[in-house]
Amino acid sequence: MRIAGSIGAVFFALAGCGSHSNGPAYVELPGSVALQNPDFEAPSGTDDVIPGWETSQHAGPISYKLGVDQSVSATGVASFRIERIREQVYGQISQEAPIAAHAGRTIELTAQMKTADVGPAGWQLMLTFTGGVPNPRRLAKPLAGTQDFQKVAIRTQVPQGAQKVEIAAILKDHGTAWLDDVHLRVVD
Repeated sequence: MRIAGSIGAVFFALAGCGSHSNGPAYVELPGSVALQNPDFEAPSGTDDVIPGWETSQHAGPISYKLGVDQSVSATGVASFRIERIREQVYGQISQEAPIAAHAGRTIELTAQMKTADVGPAGWQLMLTFTGGVPNPRRLAKPLAGTQDFQKVAIRTQVPQGAQKVEIAAILKDHGTAWLDDVHLRVVD
């Protein structure tokens, strides 16, 4: 479910975004898998979407405020912020990247993550492989409570047959959380 709407200058409730021909360029460092807008510094488009990213929630009425926060960041001047405003199973931000060329190699997803009053189910980093691979999902340990920015990582081998990888951060409880400085790289 994707819902678009503006809430103030920097937050908006569930806005989806896909690749656009005039969208942001992918950021690729040596040894990295290219991601769009991994630091949330690209300005939002005319439709208030976060360039390169999609946001979603489990179902039902809008249950999250989410958007770019220019007052809190781990690096640069912006980060992604999500706040649960009514009970819901989960809300998330994600993007897909091609991964078939790295089958059999070890990759590492890292991100700076922060929480404020997040419940025990937590704020969690996640990788999901597509392409008919068994056991496609990898999860980092969830963050809960109130914690300053910290580096969270998932290191795993790319399964044979994987075509794409979806990287995501998912809020599974009450509270507010931030995401910044997301990187996906080959480590072997």
